[in-house]
Amino acid sequence: MGFFNSVGEAGRGIGAAAKDAAKTAQLNIRLKDLDGKLHKEYETIGQKYYKAHPDEDTPEHKKIKEIFAEIAATKDQLADIRGESICPNCGEFVEKGAKFCSHCGASLVETVEEDDITVEEPEDTKADETTED
Repeated sequence: MGFFNSVGEAGRGIGAAAKDAAKTAQLNIRLKDLDGKLHKEYETIGQKYYKAHPDEDTPEHKKIKEIFAEIAATKDQLADIRGESICPNCGEFVEKGAKFCSHCGASLVETVEEDDITVEEPEDTKADETTED
C-alpha cells in the first residue's frame, strides 16, 4: 500500500500546485487590471492639468500641441477625400454644406458682422448725385 500512499500524496501535491497556479493567474490578472486603472487616472490628471494650464511652455505642452495640429491636418485630408467637412465645435465629420452639426448641433453657418459688410451703391445712383448741383 505504500505505493498507493505515494501516488495519493503526489496527487494532492499536484492539486495544490494547480490551485496555486490558478490563484497566481487570478492575482496577476487583478494586478494588470489595477495597473490599467491607475494608468487611466494618471492620464485624467494629466489631461486636466493640460487644460488648466494651456499656455505653459513645457516640452510636454509643445508635443501635445504638435499632435493636435497633426490630428487636425489629418482630419482635414480625410474630410476632403470623403467629401465632408469638420465641425469646428466638436471636431466630428459632417456633410458638406450642412447648416448644423449632426453630432453636437452647433451651427455651421458662418455669421458675418455688419461692420465687415461693404455696400456698393448702383452706378445710376452715383450719377444722379453728381448731376444735382
